[in-house]
This record gives sequence, structure tokens and C-alpha cells, in this order.
Amino acid sequence: MMKKGVFCRNVRKFAPKICEMKRFSLRLCALLAGVAVLASCLKNDDEVVYLSKDTAITQFTLGTLNRYTASVSSKTGNDTVIKTTLTGSDYPMRIDHLNRCIYNTKTLPVGTDVKHVLCTVQAKNNGVVAVQSMVSDSLKFYSSSDSIDFSQPRIFRVYSADGTVYRDYTVRLDVSSEQGTTFGWELAQTMELPTYEPRLEAEGDSVMLGRESGVFLVGDTYYTIDPDDGLLKSRKKDAQDWQTETLDDDTSLLPLHGYAIVGWPYAMANETTYLLLVGAPRQEDEANMRVWRKLAPWAGGGQWVYMPFDDANRFPLLKMSHTLLAYYDGTVLSLGSDNKMRQSRDQGISWRKNNSFDLPATLTGEVISMAGDAKGRLWLLTSTGQLWRGFLSK
Repeated sequence: MMKKGVFCRNVRKFAPKICEMKRFSLRLCALLAGVAVLASCLKNDDEVVYLSKDTAITQFTLGTLNRYTASVSSKTGNDTVIKTTLTGSDYPMRIDHLNRCIYNTKTLPVGTDVKHVLCTVQAKNNGVVAVQSMVSDSLKFYSSSDSIDFSQPRIFRVYSADGTVYRDYTVRLDVSSEQGTTFGWELAQTMELPTYEPRLEAEGDSVMLGRESGVFLVGDTYYTIDPDDGLLKSRKKDAQDWQTETLDDDTSLLPLHGYAIVGWPYAMANETTYLLLVGAPRQEDEANMRVWRKLAPWAGGGQWVYMPFDDANRFPLLKMSHTLLAYYDGTVLSLGSDNKMRQSRDQGISWRKNNSFDLPATLTGEVISMAGDAKGRLWLLTSTGQLWRGFLSK
């Protein structure tokens, strides 16, 4: 049992350090004082328990979001507002520890209510998270059950477990300024293609090189398939340091031609990319495309997992001579050699035709590259130099 005098000295020791921080709320002061007392209570003659000074926000996930769009009633002709909901985890939040900012990697559609947002925040070593007021320096405890106004960037502060160190993050939510409630293709420009193989460098997280090269770039990593060495990757543009990727199944299940690779931030794990590889099978008697996927931590590691089609799957991706892939609107699009767009909402397991993505009637040549960007646009580049962009209806 701690003596009264020792208790008082501990409180007096920590209280000035806590209260001199001008932006502490009273509740936060009380909590950190309690943490100091707890640390004292946990020690005995032989052992001292130290609380960690290391602190960081390790995960930030949006909850269900409301979206309001204007429409006209088909019965009365009057203007009306339609309310729908969005799954927040479909809009991954990237944590940039170097610049201390957090932001959505995929733009929220126009009409999203960002003034009343629920979010789930996790901190390293059970750190304490607080949110700064929009009009002053005061702070209040973060709660997953309290909505937060993100109509302007907000400051989230995370304190270390021992209360002596903190780190601020600026959190912003980007919302598209374009409607995107109806779909239409627009010819952005017609260009003279260079002699080397062109590619689309979209503003999103995935960049795809043209399929003819057999090399694909996702983030800052190049991928290709070699007949003898299997699936290879390289971090250098000149591709002089190809390394063999780890597979969970036989190399013969890899495609050798007509393949594509795309990647996007994996919402369930921080600093991780979800990679999807699709390509034509080597065996002539196979009816479906080969599909592989990998959870790739930015720090390295992970292995590719083969995804065989189950007999119960009514919507496999049928064999094509080639395909293009794009990550768009939280789903994966595949444009095959039949010029039909197929969509996977379960990360490559099942694929359905979607007529909303039909190619423009005036498109000429063959589509040689496809990509989605962070502003909710889908881009197509053809062999005749046509560059098309379009917004897809919700």
C-alpha cells in the first residue's frame, strides 16, 4: 500500500509537467496524472515498470458515410434529395508518418457528408488520442462513437503511454467536386504515340505499363514473368536487380502471356498493398484465366497466393488472349480481348459483365492501357492515340 506522503509527492511531481502544456484539456490532465500514479504503484523494491515513450497513429478507418444527391422526382417533377450510404473502409486512409498527415487515397464522391463522420483510430502502445477544436487550441478525447466534422482538416494528437511525448497528425478528407452521378465517356485528346510503348500514369496508387511489354509498375515496384524464373520484381527502373517472388503453388500455374497486374492500398492493414495478377493459362484446355493475389507489406515480405476457381463460382473470368486491369471505385475492372468490361467486387474471386462500362462508340483502335485515378475517373488509351476519360454512375 502506497503511503499518503509518497502519493502526494508523485502527484506534485507530475502535475506541473502536465498542466504547463497549454493545450491540454482538464480531462486529459486528469488521465495522465492517473497514469503517473499508476506507474508509481506498479513498482516494488526489485522491479520498476516503465511505460513506453513511443507514439504514433497506426490505423485510421472511416465508418459508414452518408451521401446526399439531388434528383428530380419522376412522379411530381419536383427537386428532391436522395440519401445513400457509403462503406467507409472502401476509401482507405493513408498514414504519412514522415509528414504527419492522414488522407484518403480514393476521393469520396460528391455529396458525401463529411461534417458528421465516425472513424476508428488505433495508436501504438495504447497511446491516448485527442482531437483539437476547429476554433481553438483546446483538445478533447477521441471517441469512436462521436462524429467529427471534417469539412476542414483536423488535428489529431496521440500521446505516448507515459504521457510525456505526443505527435500531431493533420487529417483531411478529399471529396470530388464533380458529380459523377451519370456516366459518360469524353475524348480528352488525340495524341501521336511515341515509338516506345505508351502507358497511362494516373493520379491514383496504381500505374500500369502497356500490356505488350510484359512489365507492370505498381507503386515503385516493377513486375514481370519469366518462363524459367517465374514471377520477378525490381525496385529499379532499369530493372537490373530482378528478384524472384515467393509463390504458394507451382510455377506452371503462372500465365506466360496476356497478363496484367494492378495494386491498391489494402484497407485492413496499414502500409500494405493488395496485388492482383490475372493472365491467360499456359494449358490450352483451361477455360478460365489464372488469378493470383498477394498482400505486400511496404517493408517487404509476403507471398503470392494462387486463387483457383471453385465449381460453385458462377462468374469466373473466362479465358482471353489478353486482359487489362484497373482499380476503380473500390472494385477491379478487367477489359479483355473481347472488348467487354467485367467487374470484381470481391478482389478477384468472381467477375461479372457490367454494361455501364461499355466502350465509347467512337473509340478507334485497340485499348492498350487502362487506369483509374484518385479523382474518380477511368482512363483509356488506344493504339490510335485516343485518350478517353469517364465518370461512372453510383
